[in-house]
Amino acid sequence: MKKNRIKSLLLVGCLLTITCTAIVYASKSGPFRLWSPPVISGKNGVVTLSGNLTQDKVLFGTDGMAALALTLTADEVFDLNRGDANHVDMVIVLDRSGSMNGKKIDDAKRAALSLLSSLSAADRFGLVTYSDGVQRCSGLIKITPANRKRLETIIRSIAAGGGTNLGAGLQEGIEVLLSSRINGNTRKVILISDGLANRGITDPTSLGNMAAISMEKTFAVSTVGVGSDFNEQLMTRIADRGAGNYYYLENPNLFAEVFQKEFNNTRAAVATSVEVRIPLTNGLSVVDGSGYPIQVKGNHAIVHPGNLLSGQSKKIFLTLRVPTHREQTFAIKGINAHYRYKDSSYTVNLDDAFQLACVKDQQEVYSSIDKSEWEEKVVKEDINRLREEVATDIKKGSKKSALRRIEEYFQAQRSVNAVVASPKVATSLEKDLGGLRDMVEDTFQGAPQEVEQKQKKNSKALQYEGYSGRRSGK
Repeated sequence: MKKNRIKSLLLVGCLLTITCTAIVYASKSGPFRLWSPPVISGKNGVVTLSGNLTQDKVLFGTDGMAALALTLTADEVFDLNRGDANHVDMVIVLDRSGSMNGKKIDDAKRAALSLLSSLSAADRFGLVTYSDGVQRCSGLIKITPANRKRLETIIRSIAAGGGTNLGAGLQEGIEVLLSSRINGNTRKVILISDGLANRGITDPTSLGNMAAISMEKTFAVSTVGVGSDFNEQLMTRIADRGAGNYYYLENPNLFAEVFQKEFNNTRAAVATSVEVRIPLTNGLSVVDGSGYPIQVKGNHAIVHPGNLLSGQSKKIFLTLRVPTHREQTFAIKGINAHYRYKDSSYTVNLDDAFQLACVKDQQEVYSSIDKSEWEEKVVKEDINRLREEVATDIKKGSKKSALRRIEEYFQAQRSVNAVVASPKVATSLEKDLGGLRDMVEDTFQGAPQEVEQKQKKNSKALQYEGYSGRRSGK
């Protein structure tokens, strides 16, 4: 929690520093000069990696924050409309605790039956359920007519009752995959829960580490949170560490849509076990990477953005920090992306260096901004990070903190945009922030019990909107 608070303060500090610079620049200069820094790119196999700085100068004596936009693009390898895709190994790990009783468990069972109908004889399916304990209902088996019928009978017989041993369910689901012979299929575990982990392993770090083995063993873990009582931070952590996706379902009748989307994504996965490596030299650090988990190993920061689908592009905004105690230029070089494609490993290198200078001239800093890249960062990255932070405030019951955070963001970005003059950013500041303020105000109106329910619902919805927005790909 302390680490997240420090990160938030650093990012706010970055905005405030830019704001001060903007005010000075706006008072001393004419119209903003459109400038685009060089794009550096490389390709190996089916993946292209490209990047450019949103600005190539930082101000002396400030926090030294700047953003590097990296884009990963996979070739159009599959034609899904013609059935050209991966075969799939999929394991469903279903919460059957007492709180799932009724519509939730019924909708989940219908969705699993619907998914079965989409699987071919070359696909394999496994099923694990958990409550106080865990049950392996089926190992990973091919979807023959006989196996399909047996699985349908098993699914229909699932009944809810007991506590939530989420850790045991996750571990068993992973073991179903790992204990099965690898046959070239693309592998996925989907973990479903509607409540708090209250049996067995409950520590979020331990559960996240459990899913992290997916990178080494070449599979992914996605998570689905249902209703208003589960821990969205835990489910997000498991999905991020498992290189998968997180979904929030207020209404359980959307189970089938999520299962089908995960099946289609797994079929279309081209580059798996993707990781981006950034050398940490000359005091450089990576503060954030579009919300994706960052590990520091030796002198590298490693970001895990999940699988790349056929024809997909993912843009990651890396928030970098460099020392600003003296004027100097930092050569940021050696960035690469590592991935697997068809059981082989590939590395895409960016051979040229990004040049980021620390200068004393405030006008130089603002003249170095790439307007189009900056405005995309604001409307995709910054506003969605704000949504995640406000969601945390709402969950804690901190109305004043949420409104103060929104106002600080508004003032900072408005000052910058007074120089850059982006219509997209102006619209975002008016509409998006207006909607955020209204949500915060509405959440804390009403009787205490009503407010408590709105806190749960709105914090989850807002956190998911921010999470999805930061990680969206074309």
